[in-house]
Amino acid sequence: MPQRKADPRSRRTAIADEPLVLATIERSDDTWLSAEAIAAGSGLPLDRVRNILETTPAGVIVAPADGSGRPARYSTRGHYRATTSLLGRYFDALASS
Repeated sequence: MPQRKADPRSRRTAIADEPLVLATIERSDDTWLSAEAIAAGSGLPLDRVRNILETTPAGVIVAPADGSGRPARYSTRGHYRATTSLLGRYFDALASS
């Protein structure tokens, strides 16, 4: 069975929507946001937000797993630094190693 080629229009819209996703994260009071919260804040469909979060090279980071089984949470490097104390970042580094 031949593989389907990715629709080039979907890649273009993901590129166009990437700044909106990043801005939604940056203006949040919370350090970490779920894909659902980002979708609600940006007004984009959840599947598009997840695609952007998984494919963007723009410094999106994923929260360290805490074992609670909750969905992945995302931030940007700049937003993480701005909203987390040095001690908090140190503990996150310890938890993720």
